[in-house]
Amino acid sequence: MAIIDESKGVLVVRIVYDGPAMSGKTTSLRALARGVSSRVECPEELGGRTLFFDWVDYVGGLFEGRQIRCQIVSVPGQRALAARRRLLLESADAVVLVLDTRRNEWEFALGWVRDTVPYCRGKDPPVGLVLQANKRDAPDAVPREELRDSLNRISPIAVVPSTATTGDGIREAFVLAVRLALDRVRAMSAAGRLTVGRPSEDKALDLLERMRSAERESVEPLDETMTRAVVGSLVEEFAPWEVTSQTPDAKPSDERAFVPDPMMPGGMIWPPVDGRALLHEVASLGIRPERTGRADWNGSGSGFRFHSFAAALFGDLPSARNELIEWARLHSANAAHLSPGRAVILADAGHGRLRLWQIVRAEDTLRERLAVAVAAADPRQVADELLCVALRLALARESFAEASVDLPCTLWTVGASGSHPPPFVGLMPHRGSVLAPETDGPALLERELAPHLRELRRSRVDYENVCDELASLAALPSAQASARWLAQIVRQI
Repeated sequence: MAIIDESKGVLVVRIVYDGPAMSGKTTSLRALARGVSSRVECPEELGGRTLFFDWVDYVGGLFEGRQIRCQIVSVPGQRALAARRRLLLESADAVVLVLDTRRNEWEFALGWVRDTVPYCRGKDPPVGLVLQANKRDAPDAVPREELRDSLNRISPIAVVPSTATTGDGIREAFVLAVRLALDRVRAMSAAGRLTVGRPSEDKALDLLERMRSAERESVEPLDETMTRAVVGSLVEEFAPWEVTSQTPDAKPSDERAFVPDPMMPGGMIWPPVDGRALLHEVASLGIRPERTGRADWNGSGSGFRFHSFAAALFGDLPSARNELIEWARLHSANAAHLSPGRAVILADAGHGRLRLWQIVRAEDTLRERLAVAVAAADPRQVADELLCVALRLALARESFAEASVDLPCTLWTVGASGSHPPPFVGLMPHRGSVLAPETDGPALLERELAPHLRELRRSRVDYENVCDELASLAALPSAQASARWLAQIVRQI
């Protein structure tokens, strides 16, 4: 949809408000219109329910010297009007998904998320998605932690709490959506795909006529588009940005503290869409990294880790941008081996300098699974869990060996979830680091498990029973080599 309208000197983007019927889309647009001194046009409605769309036209802000014109439309939420919804979503540069977060509506709302996320991620470039968690003032609203846990199992999504009837959170969701739309515009421009001309729908009546015409011609719904797989963002999407000149006598102690900012300029975040969504999630957590003894920066809390290597401070824009692109390439090339929920960003470090950070959503590790396993009362259960940890460690080593970067294979860096193959959940190694060759086979299991098995022998009077259970598992015809290796190791401890 995005287009440069040279006749008016503006960049036109479309922000689409999606969501089930009665979730608060029209109420949100009315509250937004009041806030930006505009008005809502609704070509047709029945009993207060949108039949085609609601429309708000708003001009504000600048993009590369041009004013930004936002065509803000809401889709009809009734399932009978799904074809109209898809037609509007097809034109979106960013989507605000308005959901009713009351307890009795939440499972239905999650189904809407599962439907919308693949569509947005499957566009090229991806369409930014903001989840406007509406009706938060209701006494039976789903608790925030439960809401986030449910969404994290689907995809990283920026969440803005709202109460549309009072206007709370409405502007915040809109501003973030515009930011995501501009990230997409930059990607289109970098790829030479940003159109110049006049928008095909310049006003609400134009869009209404297009929708009616499409229905008259019986255009087939783009069902396959809604289920396309998520495509990787291209590193060429990065666009230049402005930084202040460097202070000649700037010292490391003068470095500006890092504060996650989801509104940072485009071109400083990778991946552009999911990265900004992740930043939005962590911005309110109050995590403040601290410098370690090696002069690296580390921070963790509330399910996230922040890290920046000491050498990841850059005094000029070109070198910082090149490093960001290389890290983006590194992550893209090894996405099959990495846990989700990752972002790489360039943050203003003060005095014209930029620091490269990686942010990683924390995942349960094999070490944590092992800690729970050894406390089980039943020796057979302990043996089962030990074997599961050993098998996943061996599988991870096979997977990591195919990566283009050396990924340490340890109990702390392999995920405990049931995904196959097990993901690398640690921090990405520095691009210039040289790691010792990773071991594998029985040597890997002994290195990682022997210290914990020694502690298990000291702490459990039934250690021999655990060994016997492992031996019986290793003797099964279906047993893998890892089971035999583990059975030998426990006997040697």
